[in-house]
Amino acid sequence: MSKECVVHFGVFYALLFPVIGFVPSPTNVSVVCHNFVNVLYWNYSNPSEQLKFSVRVEAYVSDPQTVPDTTQTHLDISSYSRDVSDDYLVYVTAHDGQEKSESVSIRFTYSKDFFDEKKHKCSLDFPAVNTSVHKDVIKASFQHPFFLHELNILNEEFMYTVTHDEQKVLYSCFEEELCTAEIHLNQSTAGQCVELKFEGKIAGIPSYTYRNVCVPQQMPVTDKTGLIAAVLSGGTIVLFIIMGVVWLLWRKWSKIPITPQSLWKVIPKQSHTTLVSQPEQTTVSSLTSQGHKPLLTDGSPPISLTEEDCKENTTFDMDLSEVSEEDVNCDDSESFGRSSDYDSPKFLQEMSPGDNTEGYGPRPPVL
Repeated sequence: MSKECVVHFGVFYALLFPVIGFVPSPTNVSVVCHNFVNVLYWNYSNPSEQLKFSVRVEAYVSDPQTVPDTTQTHLDISSYSRDVSDDYLVYVTAHDGQEKSESVSIRFTYSKDFFDEKKHKCSLDFPAVNTSVHKDVIKASFQHPFFLHELNILNEEFMYTVTHDEQKVLYSCFEEELCTAEIHLNQSTAGQCVELKFEGKIAGIPSYTYRNVCVPQQMPVTDKTGLIAAVLSGGTIVLFIIMGVVWLLWRKWSKIPITPQSLWKVIPKQSHTTLVSQPEQTTVSSLTSQGHKPLLTDGSPPISLTEEDCKENTTFDMDLSEVSEEDVNCDDSESFGRSSDYDSPKFLQEMSPGDNTEGYGPRPPVL
C-alpha cells in the first residue's frame, strides 16, 4: 500500500470517529411517570471526567425540546412533558469530550390513545378511599381526581370499577359530587378481611389502588319486645298503685269536718280558744229525788249525809250506766255534792210490810 493511501485512510478515520465514536451508549434507560411527575433514569459503565449526557424530548403533537446537558444519570423532564394527553419519545446520548455515543430512546405517555406494547404507561394515584361497614354492605367514598391535581384535562367524568370476589361493578361520578360505591357481602365474610380493588380512568389516564376491609362478626340481634312490654306493664302497675294511695289519702282527709268561716266569726276570740284547748266534758243530767226535798238549795251550806240516808228509797231520772262509782260513794259524805253511789248494785229495800222499793248502795245484811 502506498504512503498516500495510508494518509487518506487516516484522515477518513479522524473524520469518522467524532460522528460514530467509540463512547459506550447509556443502558437501562427508563422513565417513571406518576401523578404528572416524569423522571428519566439510565446507567453508564465507563464514567470519565469529561463525560456528559444530553437529552432530547420529542412529542407526537408538540415541538421537540432539547434539555441542557447533565452529568447525572437521572433527569426530571416534567417541565418538558406538560401535555399529559400527548405521546413522548426521549433520546439519551453520552458525550466524552468531542466524542459521543449512539442515542438510546424510550417512549412514554399518560393517554390511552397512544398505548401500545412498546410504550411505557404512566399512571395516577387513585384518590384516597374511605370505607365503612354497615351490616352486610361496605360503603366506599372518595374525591374526584380533579380536586387532587387541579388540571383542566381532568375536568370530566371519572369512570371506575370495584372488584370483590371476582365480581367487578362499574361506577362513575363528576367533579362536583362525591364518588361513592357499595359492595354487598356474603354472610360467610363476617369476621374476615376482604380485599377490594379500585380501578379508574380519566382523560385516558389509568389509576388503581387496593384496600383491605375487615368485616366484624355480627352479634345476634336480641328481640327486645318482651323487655319493653315488661317495662311498660310494670310502669302501669306502679302508676295505678300511686293513684290508689293518693285516692285513699284524699278520702281520709275529706272526712275531717271543717268549721264554717261564719261560725268562727260568731264565737268570741276567748271562747274560741277555750273551745279548742279544753277537752270534751261528759254531760250528766240533773238528779231529782221522789218524796224527798232537795239536798242542796241555793245559799245553804252542804249537808252531811249518813249511810242510812243513802239507803232510802230514791229514784233518779237518768241512765245509771252514765254514772260512775265515784259519783255514788256514801263512804265519803263530804263529797256528796260532787258524786253519788249510782255505780253501787241495785237491790230491793223493804220500806214497810208489803211495801218494797228498789235502791242503790250497800246491800243490807240478810237476817
